[in-house]
Amino acid sequence: MEKNSTEILREIESALAELKEKVRLLEEQVAQYQKLAEEEEAAAQEAESVDEVDFTDMEIGETEDLPEAAVAPEIIAGPEPVFKPEPIDVPEPIDMPEPEPEPLPEPVLEQEPAPEPEPAPEPAPAPEIPAVDTSRMAWRLDKPGLPVKNIRSGISLYDRALFIGTLFKEDYALYDKTIGELNALTTLDEAVDYVLAHFPDWNFKSDIVYNFMMAIRKKLG
Repeated sequence: MEKNSTEILREIESALAELKEKVRLLEEQVAQYQKLAEEEEAAAQEAESVDEVDFTDMEIGETEDLPEAAVAPEIIAGPEPVFKPEPIDVPEPIDMPEPEPEPLPEPVLEQEPAPEPEPAPEPAPAPEIPAVDTSRMAWRLDKPGLPVKNIRSGISLYDRALFIGTLFKEDYALYDKTIGELNALTTLDEAVDYVLAHFPDWNFKSDIVYNFMMAIRKKLG
């Protein structure tokens, strides 16, 4: 079981306390040896002072008047103390658990903002149908002639050229589109509403509009 950080710290503190105690004992031994060395040094200085006394003017037998210090004491040189430090128990290194590397944050990819959807085109407003009373107009009351399945087949070449040049102002595409949309209707009322809504400027009492509406009636009745 791995040790936690608190237990490891306590072991280190205990080892430091033991080292401090051993250092203190070594310092006491060093102090004792220093004291012995100082005493030996003092004794050596006294011996040197005796050697410096002048004995040339002294007669034999006068040695008793010499100061006590002149008599060199017999110094028995003993073996010099050998300093042997006690072995220090160095605690074995503690295996510190290697910290696990923190996982690197995953790079955040900047996402491009999604393009805003384009607003849906507003539906074209339905053309307003002008209030025109067509119930009593001639092209509603007269007989259209033989019925046809397609409005185009009920229009002569002369009338087609007249319709394009006058009613549709030389715009053949508009003429063709109008005939196609009128062909898709099923009733005359729908066709009348379509013509009134898309061509409100037509004169519905004119002869050319009469011929155009009669061509429509050949299909729608």
